[in-house]
Amino acid sequence: MNRMDGMRSVGRDWFGLDGFRPGPRFIRDGARVYLLDEVGSTNAFLRGRGEVATGRMCTWDGWGWQAGSESKLAPVTDLRPGTVVVARQQTAGQGRQGRPWLDCGGLNLSVVVPGHRAAFERGFSVWLGLQTVLVLREDYHLDARLKWPNDIVVGRRKLGGILLETTGTGNTARVVAGLGVNLDTRRGDFPSALRGQATSVRAECGKAPRPGELAGHILTRVENGLDDFESTGWEPFRPALACLDALLGRYIELVTGSGRHEGRAVGLDDQGRLLLETGDGTVRAFRGGDAHLVPSSSESGEA
Repeated sequence: MNRMDGMRSVGRDWFGLDGFRPGPRFIRDGARVYLLDEVGSTNAFLRGRGEVATGRMCTWDGWGWQAGSESKLAPVTDLRPGTVVVARQQTAGQGRQGRPWLDCGGLNLSVVVPGHRAAFERGFSVWLGLQTVLVLREDYHLDARLKWPNDIVVGRRKLGGILLETTGTGNTARVVAGLGVNLDTRRGDFPSALRGQATSVRAECGKAPRPGELAGHILTRVENGLDDFESTGWEPFRPALACLDALLGRYIELVTGSGRHEGRAVGLDDQGRLLLETGDGTVRAFRGGDAHLVPSSSESGEA
């Protein structure tokens, strides 16, 4: 096997680089993976923001991944499609609307989505969440579901979340997807503020995959579905979405910038908007907001 100058093969590592196989769109044209020990935010680092971080820059040479020596790495300035940033620890991760994402030990990943029209479709973030849920269910046997707009849950406990950001315009436009999934944390080891609200793959299954394995499965599934999503839209994915929508048929309170709205969630439209049926039978579509389950006569008084 050819080795690049200044590179060495990777044995055991915290990410599991040798098992990271994200698919041809992600690895062609000299793919790069930044394995960082600690970073404020993987999304910010990938978008050229923040401070330098200690880690290894890894490249694909046609035979496999080659990891450079540990060094100080500057934030990414070339948003090349397929570039991946992962961190062992994320100290200032962010979720939707700039809210903090508390790293509890797991997969902290950001990726420049390969150039594809599907990535710019409205509803892509919901579709991306659905693909992640399907991997967790089919490959790891978790009862994971998608809680609109971007949470991955098991029951009422949060397992992970997705953040989508678009940068640039025209030919330079790029979509950056951030994904956080709790992997190794045992139920009693979550911070007190998250106990009863968060879960992990280990807490649900008794064991957890290495981050690189899970990341590879998710990115491969996304790549395999991009063409179908672009050409046919939501139609082939709606059966799965209907089964795995954690809010479907539930009575919720939706908090948006325009106020509070109560009603029954009746699905998502092709733009990824939540459809809420109010008491008078009117159905309204909402692009964003915070959804909370509320007691109802049909839900046995669940709160």
